[in-house]
Amino acid sequence: MSLETEIAALVAANNKLIDYFSGKKTAIDAAVSAAIAAAPSMVRAYWVDQQLGDDANGLGTEASPFKTLQQAINATPDGGRVQAWLSKDYVLDKHINLAGRRLVVAGVAGSGRRLTINEFMPEGETLLRMGSFWASNDSTVQLVNVTVSLPASSAGDLSAYYGLVFASGSSAPIMLQLRMYNCAFELRGTFRGKLFGPGSVLFALSMIGTAVPSALNGSLIPGVAAGTLSKDVGHVITNLSSL
Repeated sequence: MSLETEIAALVAANNKLIDYFSGKKTAIDAAVSAAIAAAPSMVRAYWVDQQLGDDANGLGTEASPFKTLQQAINATPDGGRVQAWLSKDYVLDKHINLAGRRLVVAGVAGSGRRLTINEFMPEGETLLRMGSFWASNDSTVQLVNVTVSLPASSAGDLSAYYGLVFASGSSAPIMLQLRMYNCAFELRGTFRGKLFGPGSVLFALSMIGTAVPSALNGSLIPGVAAGTLSKDVGHVITNLSSL
């Protein structure tokens, strides 16, 4: 066999190998693209209208909103992030179970949305709690462009879980996190609860464009007295100079 023939055979074999590789690569790329397209998005945005929304048949769009924040969370994959836009003011009078989701509750800038926190009594218990966000696993809470209206606390003993964000049990996050951006507080009387309830040994509190009323001093972190300098508290990360 001549050298030219051998070279031609090698070139042909090489071309077959290249064609085979290219075909496999195309198939692999197509399979990866299909898998990515089929995977659920971990980031969701839904509209919530407590008056006109529908948890059973709503789509979570502005035209077809959900009724509750809980439904917006339930419609988000575990570990995902959900931005819940409030079509109207919202009354929070129960625990919202975050179940590992990262929740953002937002009002459109300038809309004056209000998140009204009310007291409630859980079935089978004897101590009052307040509407709150129950964190677990990697849950976080952000409030954006809303006025948080805190209740006038009832007389007598209150539950240890009388706080805006709390956790409990083996699924409690290592750190409880709350971020408030361009928010305001409204106090409807003497508030005896906390922004953070129990459930974690670490706390992260961020207040951006949000003034904390002096009446809330000592009501931010469990076990931290009013006027305590943040730099003196090792288990709290915050941009506030004092608590």
